[in-house]
Amino acid sequence: MPDQFSLLLEWRRSEAATRNLAKIPHDFYTSTAAYLADVRRSYEADLRENPSGRKGEISRQTYQRAGQVARDIVEGRAQKILTIAFQTSIGGARELPNALPEEREVYARVLATLFEHRRVTAPYLEYQGGPTPASANPVPALSPGSPAPVGPVVRPPTVSPTARTAAPVFVRVLQDGRPIEVGSETIDLRREDVLSLPPETAQLLVQAKVAEPVETGTGHSNIT
Repeated sequence: MPDQFSLLLEWRRSEAATRNLAKIPHDFYTSTAAYLADVRRSYEADLRENPSGRKGEISRQTYQRAGQVARDIVEGRAQKILTIAFQTSIGGARELPNALPEEREVYARVLATLFEHRRVTAPYLEYQGGPTPASANPVPALSPGSPAPVGPVVRPPTVSPTARTAAPVFVRVLQDGRPIEVGSETIDLRREDVLSLPPETAQLLVQAKVAEPVETGTGHSNIT
């Protein structure tokens, strides 16, 4: 089995080879932090024992190189997430394949900030080639790749025209559930997905304990 440093190098190669997020282990962030902390403790102990020793110097160099490789992976993925969030905000793809839970939350927060920025500073964009108010609330289908649950579609109450123009509310799905219809779209409910929904629909899911609110950059979730 490859050691952690070799795995980091492999993941960096994979990340650099695709424009989308590469597939990496679900515990990448926690396992990488633990590995680097362990290597640092090791080289510090070696240097305390023998400051001029070769073993401690090799361990220190390994720590520095591994840290740089991990930084390349994290920053490369962050840049992709920012780009995808922007494309989604102007009507682009609504999927974020291979995203880890930590990254889905970042994506949701960035997307909410972009929507709020457009709504407050440039509302005219919604009517000049940009998405219409009804379609300006994209639903990030952040599925982990599992098949959609089988069952009848649950239709929430009809949303009034005024409600459709309200700022989107972001929720995190707590458990798999039956698909729901939002406007002309059918959305699968899959655990750990982060969805952007009209306030009424989001409130129904939260009250049913199927989802929980996700705080946005504004400091609140808009769900009462």
